Amino acid sequence: MKQFVNRVKRILPNESDSRETKNLKITIFLFVSIFTLMVVAGVVAFSLSVKGTEETLVPNVVGKDIVTALVDLQDKELYSKVQVRYSSDYGKGIIMQQVPNPGSAVKAGRKVTLIVSKGPIVDRVENFIGQNVNDVRIHLQTLFASHKAMLKIKEDAVMYKFDDKSPAGTILEQKPEPGTPISDVTYLEFVVSKGPKGELIEIPDYKDMPFQQVVEDLAKKNMPFVFTVRDAEKNEGRGIVVSQNPKAKSEVPYGTVVQLEMTKPTVLGKNNVFGVFKYILPDYPILVDIRLDAVSPEGTTTLLKMKHPGGPISVPYIVSNDTELILYIFNREEIRQQAISGS
Repeated sequence: MKQFVNRVKRILPNESDSRETKNLKITIFLFVSIFTLMVVAGVVAFSLSVKGTEETLVPNVVGKDIVTALVDLQDKELYSKVQVRYSSDYGKGIIMQQVPNPGSAVKAGRKVTLIVSKGPIVDRVENFIGQNVNDVRIHLQTLFASHKAMLKIKEDAVMYKFDDKSPAGTILEQKPEPGTPISDVTYLEFVVSKGPKGELIEIPDYKDMPFQQVVEDLAKKNMPFVFTVRDAEKNEGRGIVVSQNPKAKSEVPYGTVVQLEMTKPTVLGKNNVFGVFKYILPDYPILVDIRLDAVSPEGTTTLLKMKHPGGPISVPYIVSNDTELILYIFNREEIRQQAISGS
C-alpha cells in the first residue's frame, strides 16, 4: 500500500518536481480529464437518446389514398417506403398492404413499407374491331394471366353474320365502344364476320364412320345437319353413316345442311336407349349458339355444342333410359324431351 502511495505521489505533480516536469504532468492530466469527460458525456447522451425514443402504434392505412396514409404516418413520427403494383381490386393510389401490420408497437422513426395500387393493368376498353376473335381471346388470356380479368368476352352474345369485305372470324362491331373506362369486370359483345356469303366449303367423306364421330366433326365445323335412321341391310355395319348429301368432296356454300343416313345401332349397353332428338329452330340472320345436354341421375353429358343458322335439327343419341334431353339456345333452355327408344 505504501508503495502504491509513493507511485501516485511520483505521478502527480509534487514539490520535488522541476518546473518543466510539473508543467508537463499538469498538461497531461488536463488532457486525460477532458478526454474522460467527453467519453462519459457521449455515453450518457447515447443512453438518454435510446431510452428516450418513444414507442408508437402503427396506424391502419390500408384502403386509404397515398397522401392520407403519408400524413397519418407522419403524425406518428413514422417514415414510409413505397412499392407499387397493378391491382384490379384497388383504385390507383390506394394502399393495398402495409408492413408492419396495423396496431404494431414500434419505435418512433421506424420505416413502414406501403404497397400502393397502380390500378388495373388496363383501364379502358381496347379497339378490337378488325382483329380476329380467336386472337383477341388469346390476347385477353395472356393479359390477365396473373391478374384478375377485367375484360371478358360474353361468349353467348357473340353474333355472326356474312360480310363480303372481311375474312371469317373478323370482329366487325363491339360493345362497349373503344375507350370506355373500366371500373369493374367488363363483358365484351362482338359481331363477327362469317366471311363472304358465297364462300364455298368442301364436304368431308362421312361414309362408314360411327354416327357419334360424325356429329362431333360437324359440330366443330358449325355445319348444320340432319340424320335419318334405317335398319342395317346385309353386310352393313350398325350405327354408321351409309350415305350423305351433298356427296363427299363436293363444294357447297357455307351453311348448307348436310343430310346423313345411318343404320340403327344394336349394341346399346344395359338400360340404354337409342333415339333421335328432333326439333325445328327458327331461321336466324346470324349463327346462334346451341347445346344439347343429356341429363340423368348419373350426371350431365353434352351431346352437341355448335353455332347453328336455324332450321331443322336431328341428333342421334345413345343414353340411359332415365335421361332428359335439353336443348339450349344462347344458354337459355328452349325445350326438353324424355329420351325414348326410336324417337
